[in-house]
Amino acid sequence: MLSRFRIALAICVLLGGLSLALVSNGRDGFGWSVLNELAVFAAAGVAIPFYYDLFLRDAERHRFLGEMGRLLDERLQAGEGGRGLTVHAQGRPSPTEKAAFIADANSEIIEVGISLRSLASLFVSRPERDFTEPVRRLLSRGVNITYVVADPESVLFGEYSRSIGDPLLPQRASDSARQLLEISRMFESEGHPGVLTVRFTRHLPTAYISIVDPGSETGRCRTSPYLAGVRRSDSPVLDIARSARPELFERYATYARTALSESTPADLP
Repeated sequence: MLSRFRIALAICVLLGGLSLALVSNGRDGFGWSVLNELAVFAAAGVAIPFYYDLFLRDAERHRFLGEMGRLLDERLQAGEGGRGLTVHAQGRPSPTEKAAFIADANSEIIEVGISLRSLASLFVSRPERDFTEPVRRLLSRGVNITYVVADPESVLFGEYSRSIGDPLLPQRASDSARQLLEISRMFESEGHPGVLTVRFTRHLPTAYISIVDPGSETGRCRTSPYLAGVRRSDSPVLDIARSARPELFERYATYARTALSESTPADLP
């Protein structure tokens, strides 16, 4: 209300000043000259702040807010990656991105999951250039890769599959392990210095975990929780760099090492 009153008053003063300036303009005498100067001053003194408030201030405000929003977006994006913590809220990254995530491994990769079905499908249903060939290059450099799958014969796994209404999940885990074993044997026949191993854990993984070089300062982790009612491909994925988040990284690395140490070779026909 006050703002509207100020605008109306400013318009009245502006119009009054302009009117007096027009009336006194060209008139002779000291009084008319003074009145003309005062009218022009009043009109100009009101017009400049009025137009500034009406147009320029809003434009500057919008420009300022726009610049601030852009800077905040850049800082948030840079900060997220700079702190060694990246969230893929949309779900599972693409096969190409997954291959890029492990491409710089120097010594070891450990992946733990309930069935690792999506991982197995990257080998059997995607062109070799998407994932099989990047894994082959890692093995040729001497990188050891271990895939740990929930043991299909585990009582805990059976109870879990029944609790979520998916009694065929252990069988699918067994099928995935068999596919991964076939891939392992193929790589072994090629004579690479690195070894791909498939193992069973009797523990029930509560999240997918991929650890790259867990014993190195350049180690990194990718994890995705198993959320009830949410497709695994839609579950958020978290990337953690050891160099920036050593304590958080070590928790997941410890879990992966424990799952690996308590696992047994997947001995399937």
